[in-house]
Amino acid sequence: MDKENQGKINTITMDIQNIMSEHNITDKDSFLGDMSNILCQLDTDIAIEVMEKFGEYGKYQAHAIKVNYGY
Repeated sequence: MDKENQGKINTITMDIQNIMSEHNITDKDSFLGDMSNILCQLDTDIAIEVMEKFGEYGKYQAHAIKVNYGY
């Protein structure tokens, strides 16, 4: 990833973490699934990178994106 996209990935990751914390999200799998659907509409490569930063739940979502989008 180039520097611009890496900045986007970091910002999006921090924003999602803040939302999860502020709203006490307990169903991380479902929430990250919803977030990945939104992000994929903008850029699938960024969506994959963001999801991979969320541990086991995120890695599952990143894998699902790769399968769904033919990576």
